[in-house]
Amino acid sequence: MSRYEKILIVLLLGSLWGALELFGRDLLRATGMPQKSALLFGLGIIILYASKRLVDFPGSVVVMALIAGLFKTASSNFFPCQFAAVMINGIVFDVAYSTFKGRLDHSPTYRTIAAPVIVYASYAIFALVATFVLREGSWASAGWAGIRSFLLSDAVSASLISIVTIHLGYYLGNAIQPYALLSKLRMPAITFRIVSVVLVAAIWIAGQTY
Repeated sequence: MSRYEKILIVLLLGSLWGALELFGRDLLRATGMPQKSALLFGLGIIILYASKRLVDFPGSVVVMALIAGLFKTASSNFFPCQFAAVMINGIVFDVAYSTFKGRLDHSPTYRTIAAPVIVYASYAIFALVATFVLREGSWASAGWAGIRSFLLSDAVSASLISIVTIHLGYYLGNAIQPYALLSKLRMPAITFRIVSVVLVAAIWIAGQTY
């Protein structure tokens, strides 16, 4: 797989992650579902882990997080802390995967243990940033009590969901390894590039007109 295909995969998966965050959050908000962040985090882990099995270079998920975060600015209910949350999730996952890649890729037990660790690291950093750096609304007013409540409720749910979805991400990425992706799709490289560009454009147009 050439550099161009890798770049397109990062752009496409980052855009999909942003679409999940934008449309998913608004849909869950409309249905009144509690702990929206927990479900979205768990679903996002599928995309993040699969991306590392497809395109593994340092910082790839951080780039995806930047793309997803920018995509989220299209939401009518956008807050800066949402961009911060996506970036923190991406950075924590990228660091965790880069540090423990061998163990994560070869041990279901290690992935099961790693999922809640990644969740709690991401959630704790986000809660601290939202409360004491961004000082946004309810976070600033709730202070340490809000952080404790967040880590004892949303983080627990996200951990339980991610214990399942981290394996789904692994198996999804494993099913379409980089060296076999184009052959599995039976698609010439130029066609893959064109389709990827069209999909990325379509996702962004949908986000901007949403």
